[in-house]
Amino acid sequence: MTLVFAASTAGQLVPCGCSPDQRGGLPRTITYLKALREQAPNVVFVDAGDLLFESASRPPDQLLTQKKLKAQALSQEEMIASVVARVLGPRDLALGAKFAHDSAGPVPLLDAGVAPVQGARASLMVEAGPVMVGLFAAGYEEDPKATIEARAKDLRRRGARLVVMLAIPRGDNTFAQAQALLPAAKAAGVDLVVLGHLDDPATDLDRRDAGSPPLLAVEGHGQSLLRVDVQLGKGALTLAPSPEDKQGDLKLLDARIARFQSQLAAHPERKTQLAAKIDELEKRKAELVAQPLLKPPKGSAFAQASYLPMSEKIAADADGEKVVGQYDESVAELNLKEAKQQPESCPAPGSREPAYVGVGSCTQCHAEAAVFWAQTRHAHAYETLVAVKKQYSLDCISCHVTGWQQPGGVCRIDRTAVGSPGIAKRGVGRQDVQCEACHGPGSLHADDPSVPMRAQVPEQWCRRCHEPANSPRFDDAKYRPFILGPGHGEPLAQGQAPRPRPSGPNG
Repeated sequence: MTLVFAASTAGQLVPCGCSPDQRGGLPRTITYLKALREQAPNVVFVDAGDLLFESASRPPDQLLTQKKLKAQALSQEEMIASVVARVLGPRDLALGAKFAHDSAGPVPLLDAGVAPVQGARASLMVEAGPVMVGLFAAGYEEDPKATIEARAKDLRRRGARLVVMLAIPRGDNTFAQAQALLPAAKAAGVDLVVLGHLDDPATDLDRRDAGSPPLLAVEGHGQSLLRVDVQLGKGALTLAPSPEDKQGDLKLLDARIARFQSQLAAHPERKTQLAAKIDELEKRKAELVAQPLLKPPKGSAFAQASYLPMSEKIAADADGEKVVGQYDESVAELNLKEAKQQPESCPAPGSREPAYVGVGSCTQCHAEAAVFWAQTRHAHAYETLVAVKKQYSLDCISCHVTGWQQPGGVCRIDRTAVGSPGIAKRGVGRQDVQCEACHGPGSLHADDPSVPMRAQVPEQWCRRCHEPANSPRFDDAKYRPFILGPGHGEPLAQGQAPRPRPSGPNG
């Protein structure tokens, strides 16, 4: 049989599209599963938890209706993908038990102990061809050991040939907490454990513990799927890695090491913390290199696990894309309607409170810098939203306009091209990533040039938008030269033409 798992999708319907190599998107998942079912008849697709929302906290009021629409679209996508069950993780319950129940439709919900939900099941038996597979969730209870024992043994009594536990641990470092549950799972006769609740769905990588029972974790936001091909036989199920698995794990470790080394170079003040993480990863890499590939004995029960990146190489399913399109249209209609009920502009700034004045004001004294800025991708950030019909999405707008929800910035999603009252003559709206997005609000400086603005822009300021989910390959040292030019400490040589608009990293 073939088991496929998604985990910690965490409200990510599709990648934002800011970077061409972003992975994820449920329409791609649907395409993969449809193709797999044509090749392998006994396929079971399970959502291991945390589908609906980015966080377990209630969304802000301004975002609430859009988040509800997205959660409903996520549920529709998984129905198209023929999911057999969904685990209720803490991120699924951000709007309470009733919303979690209603959003599931006909999909069975598995109770992991997060909160009581009407109709949620303790366990579920599903068919994988002639074999019955038992599924249950646990880990969030005060005493998960008792839950694991009761649910696993009940599934065995009901005839399950394979028992899979979906782990939803409480608190931080959930992979380590799931490892702590393995002795109880082994004693209860669990064959396989899959982690459903990740600490950070955007950055936590695929991981495995090849113990007994094996523990597997797949990265979140739909960036990858976990595929487990199972061969039933004698004895406890063992994980049989392939050479490709090992090389993939080594590449992932190398990528994490390189990322931390880059952060160490940029943040020497965090040397102790980052160096410890690098040492830990180097140790794991050395252990993996030295570990021989295990060959399961003939006739034994074993599984091979593989991680499947949902990259742009996988075409989006037409039915899945239709759901996304309907969601985008609904969001635009909703947010434009609600915008009309909001104030025309952000709260008026105080007498000496800085406000955003717009690039038109900056141009009066910094014309050369503005000319160069106009050639960068920052100057076309709003166009990228319009191109994909997401200019009215509250998920996207804050990184594509200047001063979102700030005095003198943009407070209505339908007023991005309008300047602020009292200072509108200085600017031409707040669309795009303008000067003040990096250097801060400029009204005081515009009134009195002796008032300084932020001159040095640290990397962490850029990472407010260039965060892993939206800009997976962001490298400050490589990206920054694409936005530096005249007026940024790099004057052009006499007679040298301004640089063309770059076609490299995405702004």
